[in-house]
Amino acid sequence: MKRFLLFALFALVGTTVYLGRHEIHLLKDQIPDVASVLKQVKGARGLALDKLDSLLPDAGGLSESGNGARIWTFSDGTRMNAILLAADSKTAQFRVPESHGVGQLSLKLLSEKDRLGIHEWVRAEGRNGVAGYPLPLKTHRWPDKWRVNVDKVPLTRIADSNQWKSEHFDITNEAGVNQESLKSITLICESVDGALSALPLPLPLNWGRDPSERRKIIIESGRKFAEMGMTAGFWDAQTGIVHINADALIERDLQLVVFEFDKPEKVQKYDVIVHEVTHQSTAALMYLRMPAWVSEGMAEYLAATQFAPAYFEFTNTHVSVRHHINKHLVGDRIVKDRRMNVSHLEKLMSRDIVEWNRFIEAGDVAGFLQYNEALLLIDYFIHHDHPDGVHFRRYLESVLSGVPEPEAREIHLMRGRSYAELELAVHKLWKPLGFTLNYRERSDLLAGDVEIDWSAEDIKRTIATKRAMGD
Repeated sequence: MKRFLLFALFALVGTTVYLGRHEIHLLKDQIPDVASVLKQVKGARGLALDKLDSLLPDAGGLSESGNGARIWTFSDGTRMNAILLAADSKTAQFRVPESHGVGQLSLKLLSEKDRLGIHEWVRAEGRNGVAGYPLPLKTHRWPDKWRVNVDKVPLTRIADSNQWKSEHFDITNEAGVNQESLKSITLICESVDGALSALPLPLPLNWGRDPSERRKIIIESGRKFAEMGMTAGFWDAQTGIVHINADALIERDLQLVVFEFDKPEKVQKYDVIVHEVTHQSTAALMYLRMPAWVSEGMAEYLAATQFAPAYFEFTNTHVSVRHHINKHLVGDRIVKDRRMNVSHLEKLMSRDIVEWNRFIEAGDVAGFLQYNEALLLIDYFIHHDHPDGVHFRRYLESVLSGVPEPEAREIHLMRGRSYAELELAVHKLWKPLGFTLNYRERSDLLAGDVEIDWSAEDIKRTIATKRAMGD
């Protein structure tokens, strides 16, 4: 019966049970200590991103199998070759090297010796009763939407200062935006973690961060950003602070732009806040050797699917994705067709954050287009490669549990396909939806790439005119 339960628990990930005799011991160093990595990174203000790799632990070679795996014995005598990832007093998570599947089971199913060994590891190495970093294993369907309860997002001012606090954020209002606008910004910031948690993905939300520690947001004037060559805002990987440029949100009448529910044709400008707070929440994606397109694509996906403050729509994402990509190039204009000259997917999917940032720092148009391409790729993997993003979910589970990213990519994302075949699949998807993708050695914007739908523009102006006249 217990052997049946074991197979049932791991059926979705294809676990194999092995018989044999091995000495049972715990390899406490095989568990990547993400907290210590993030602590070092946070404290090293002058640390270059290309040196982060040396801080990351490597589980290879720490056991007889050379990959951190060992044999675990169950109370009925059956055995399993697996890598222990995390545990508490009742459950443990394992990854099976042969299938790269991750699963969780009750410690009651293990032999007394293994069970006591894990209890000792949790006692000696655990934080708040948890050793290692358990993955949020999810199997539910992709949600249609998610929104936060506006009444449950308190905002409190500290004395008469420019310091404010919400449930999860300390906000410094250096730009002096009014309280109504500050509430909208806070609402958006507070919604990001909830939206990310609603997705059936094992995202490492706030790994290494004390749950009682509020994250920091600074709203500043554009003068500082102009000096840095930036416009909208950024997340500082060294301090963990999100900096928001208030001037990028202000219109000519000096009023902060707010979402106008009755004006869907109006460009909304809060997407930069969603993008940067997503980075702040999922910082571990960068520190754990993930290629840049994953973290940047996810941040763009959240920004694109925000329909209104703290309200995310995850259906018909091709519409929101297309609008998000086009508005940064042509603003409110309605695009009939657009040719996108993007880099080959093998290059994009192998690009680390250092190379990604080089394009941005150089002011190269390729730095702008790589965000667009990453968003298109993320949307493909989570909505079209599988309707609930199962392959992408298993890819994240593998990498976050210690599988080298190139290996996890080949197994779960490529699945025997060539990059040329993947490019064709993404091209065929977007061709009828308004984007014609041309893959090149490097991304570029060329003359004639954008065709405006002038008939739709005329209709939009007519509607706006009637609304202004009160019709």
